[in-house]
Amino acid sequence: MSFVSITTWRMTEETETLQHVTDLMKRKYFPGLLALGANHSMLVDAELDRFAIVTVYPNRKVRDDAFAHVSALRIEGAEEFGAELMDAYGGEMLASSEA
Repeated sequence: MSFVSITTWRMTEETETLQHVTDLMKRKYFPGLLALGANHSMLVDAELDRFAIVTVYPNRKVRDDAFAHVSALRIEGAEEFGAELMDAYGGEMLASSEA
């Protein structure tokens, strides 16, 4: 069963924009997450100065095996995004509209 990680972030530096975060995700962080075994990752504009990153892994073991690297990416990303990690959730995907 797929495992999903959801992190929520708040922009903290006025000079950074969501476009800046989008560019970083496409150039650096999406490829990094995929290299760690993720199936898919998405950046979501949550509201005002907040965004979320949703990443789908094939199963919990793949995510757990990559956890130390993912944690390092989060620390690095916070600095590069100009954002603060607000919360992190994870759990088994119960249903999906994808075939």
